[in-house]
Amino acid sequence: MAGLWEFPGGKIEPGERPEETLVRELAEELGIAVTPPCLAPLSFASHAYDDFHLLMPLFVCRRWSGHAEPREGQALKWVRPARLRDHPMPPADEPLVAHLMDLLM
Repeated sequence: MAGLWEFPGGKIEPGERPEETLVRELAEELGIAVTPPCLAPLSFASHAYDDFHLLMPLFVCRRWSGHAEPREGQALKWVRPARLRDHPMPPADEPLVAHLMDLLM
């Protein structure tokens, strides 16, 4: 979904739990180290795209080590909760913004 702002994460590999996937993806995409106990489930999104159905969990990351930096050619930006809707996102990500705003505002 080039050009859209997305939450970090990715596809679950065989044998992985969602938390393990997010730990792996955060290291690959942002260069930060996270352990599963630092993740807390917040919500999930369910969205039917034309060619697949996406079920995406949303976790809150309470602690990490390292400095977030773009590792895959993407832009990186810290955004205040009230400004999240200013950034175009994939349809599956949009419903998660309300959960983050409730948590962070």
